[in-house]
Amino acid sequence: MARHADVPKWAQIEDALAARIGGGELRVGDRLPAERELCDQWRVSRGTIRQAMQALEARGLVERGVGRGTFVAAGKVEVRLSDVAGFTEQMARAGVQAHARVLRAGVSTAPEQVAAALELDAGAPVVRIERLRLAGKLPLTLEDSWIPSARFPGIEELDLRGSIYALMRDLYGHAPVRVVESLEPVVAQRHSAELLGVATGSALMLVERTAFDADGVAVEYAHDLHRGDRARFVVEAAAPLPVS
Repeated sequence: MARHADVPKWAQIEDALAARIGGGELRVGDRLPAERELCDQWRVSRGTIRQAMQALEARGLVERGVGRGTFVAAGKVEVRLSDVAGFTEQMARAGVQAHARVLRAGVSTAPEQVAAALELDAGAPVVRIERLRLAGKLPLTLEDSWIPSARFPGIEELDLRGSIYALMRDLYGHAPVRVVESLEPVVAQRHSAELLGVATGSALMLVERTAFDADGVAVEYAHDLHRGDRARFVVEAAAPLPVS
């Protein structure tokens, strides 16, 4: 909403940028102009620009990261635990372009916990894939997945910037059709905080997931770290029908 011209300059700048975001000129993940550029445009000090940015951040319209700049924030992503859908599909529902930065992809030996979840012998070969998932340009989720190498040979060599579940389905014929997930609130450690663009100690949600194909075989074990300020978890349940 526009304000009267006698309000502080920072509030006028806040309104102008909010209007550009609301009107679609600036989209989710877009980087806002640098402070120096805004100072020159509005003929104000950096302190005034920072006040405007703080106000936009308080409204949930932008997200600021140390050393990264200021970006248009995504709304909270709805993660439906009753669906078998990956990050790409969830972003599509929200009308946001999903991206992935692959941090690691290679064959290793299964640790005991991973082997147990995938029903493999300890030390069996697994493909470990670590990815940073982004909505537009905003980091939202840090994924760490283990996949049985014998069932998905060579998957680590493929383009992993899209949906891994789609690769499993289309190239290997083993689409995940059922998942078992558990949730645990955790805090961001330095490594995850740096990747997700949040402060160390920020609230994250750890989702531990095992996915199964139509034959009941475990095809993925994963730890996903979701930003607590950007994810909403939804569970849909129904009472069993009464027996007549």
